[in-house]
Amino acid sequence: MTDPHAAPISTACPACATPANEPFIALTGLPVHGTAVFDTPEAARRVTVGDQELCLCPACGVVFNRAFDPALLDYTGSHEESQHNSPRFAAYAAELSADWTARYRLTGTHVVEIGCGAGDFAVEMLRAGVGGVTGIDPHFAADRVPADLTGRLTALPSEFDARQIEPGTSAVVCRHTLEHIPALRSFGDEIVTGMRKAAVPAFLAEVPDLGRILAEGAFWDLQYEHCSYFTPETVTGYLRGIGFGEVAARTTYDDQYVVAEATAPDAGPDGSAAVPAGTLSDLDGACRAFADTVRDGVRSWGAWMGERSAAGDPVAVWGGGAKGLTFLAMLGADAAPVRAVVDINPGLQGRYIAGPGLPIVAPADLTRTPPRSVVLMNPIYRGEVRADLDRLGLQSTELLAL
Repeated sequence: MTDPHAAPISTACPACATPANEPFIALTGLPVHGTAVFDTPEAARRVTVGDQELCLCPACGVVFNRAFDPALLDYTGSHEESQHNSPRFAAYAAELSADWTARYRLTGTHVVEIGCGAGDFAVEMLRAGVGGVTGIDPHFAADRVPADLTGRLTALPSEFDARQIEPGTSAVVCRHTLEHIPALRSFGDEIVTGMRKAAVPAFLAEVPDLGRILAEGAFWDLQYEHCSYFTPETVTGYLRGIGFGEVAARTTYDDQYVVAEATAPDAGPDGSAAVPAGTLSDLDGACRAFADTVRDGVRSWGAWMGERSAAGDPVAVWGGGAKGLTFLAMLGADAAPVRAVVDINPGLQGRYIAGPGLPIVAPADLTRTPPRSVVLMNPIYRGEVRADLDRLGLQSTELLAL
């Protein structure tokens, strides 16, 4: 049985056990849950916080948080992580599920999804033609399975175990889960063990792209729950190192995500977790520059907020998930002109965001006290957000995308 939140964390790389470099950046006081929702501002302000001390492994290039403490995490409260209320994101998920179903001949077959969250992507795969999906996630309960898919979507509300991959499974899917795993090596070994025993031919994964985060200084994309970060090259090395065969990795979703596709595990790990020296050198340089870029970004946004405050211009942040949470946490008191956080997810509306305890409102609520500016957490949604603002009669509201 693998419990991804139980393994002790040290300064050794969680993927290959190589002693890591010193942290290239340290962020303090981050709310530990990017998906937690709170019913009162007081509860939101009492949120547990933790630190990120990000280290680069000099051998395999995986970046990890050496200060990660799994004991700080508590998933017993309310959590809401679905992004499928966005037409842009829903279209992407449908496109990816259709692509995997077609290229890996999953129509009518059985698939296991590790870390399925609320089951949104499992539903997409079924709609794309997959015969049945077993979704494994401690927080995925049977009552979240759509009524029309009962019998085709099985919920296993538990930690992942190799025995949950049954013979006849045509693919194992693992989207936006590896970055949450502190014990990467043992977790990967468990996946490989289960796939070997069940003779599963394909492993299909997706993680955030560290390369874009570093290049853009996107500090708002750093989350405490994300204890490991990958690029296409390093996730390839990780998967090869735990024993997978051929691995292909590419960036998707405006280079925000890395999709990795691996063939059946070989007879054993081939030791190829290391990435080329040139790639490691480039990654090391990007990590070293990142701290300065983040410092400048936080300072710049703090100055902009100060100007809004001096002018009496109210500001709203669009994005009540983890990005908005980290953005506000990093700005701290400088975010004083932000009066509300906007999100189209009904599960977040009427709640309060962790840290500052700001209300999370629906787009229509902005018409009551129109903001002078809206800061959009993800530029990929610029078109749909601008359309929403215009539809609400807020044509004069400035839209700024990170």
